[in-house]
Amino acid sequence: MTDNIVNPGHLRKIPLFASLSDAELNEIINSPDNGYEEYGMKQGIIREAEIGDCMYVILEGTVEVSIKGGGSGREIAIATLRAGDFFGEQSLLPGSEGRRNASVRAFHPSKLFRIDKKHVLLHIDGIEESEDVTAIPAFKKAEQEVRDILRNLRLFKSLADIELNSFPNWTEVITVGPGDFVVKESEHGEHLYVILDGVVEVFIIDEDGKLNILATLKPGDYFGEQALMEGGNGERNAYVRTDNETRLIKISKDYFKLALKRDSALAMALSKKGAAQKETIKKIQG
Repeated sequence: MTDNIVNPGHLRKIPLFASLSDAELNEIINSPDNGYEEYGMKQGIIREAEIGDCMYVILEGTVEVSIKGGGSGREIAIATLRAGDFFGEQSLLPGSEGRRNASVRAFHPSKLFRIDKKHVLLHIDGIEESEDVTAIPAFKKAEQEVRDILRNLRLFKSLADIELNSFPNWTEVITVGPGDFVVKESEHGEHLYVILDGVVEVFIIDEDGKLNILATLKPGDYFGEQALMEGGNGERNAYVRTDNETRLIKISKDYFKLALKRDSALAMALSKKGAAQKETIKKIQG
């Protein structure tokens, strides 16, 4: 059973820990905060919407990832993870709401290595344990990149230079792991997202539990604006999930609404886009 004991190689496959030395990885492995857990077939591991306090690495077995979809709220399987995969890290990262975005249960008997939240936070951009992780400067490595993409977006053409230059006050750069949700249907929308790098899929789940892809978005594209439009109910109309590791600019709805108030042509175009999306979704759902 020694091949099921976690080693630095297991952890180095996780992007968060990829740059750590063997000594640092062994500190995580040997910490009393972390340890091995075993789950029987169909046993729940984490539940959607609960507060996340750890992440997991799969050493043996298979787990199933599911979400509550459609109006029925029934569980719909969206992914299967195997030995070497990991999950649960997204709810631990700065900028997240801290809640799980899916449920995970053992599909077969499984052995996992559990990593406590504080060990994840300690190794994000050199964060010290005593620091406030919610106050990490979001643009220290990407200021110029973010500034350039915002200046080129039609969405913000109405903002003055001084307003655009204040972007660190109303935006944040976040990294989302492969296969993770950025937004979910029916949840309340508070932000617009612009893709810096990576790919995301926009989809809905019909009454039969089938996934229907509405769009595939790439760097320079944006999503999430429809829930922020005036006159709407403020709810997301689709799911958005990453295809690979993805960096996003997370934008406060206040500045997006400011841009809309100043640019009636933009507001009209986005309203028409939203109406077309609703019609497409209506046809898919029958």
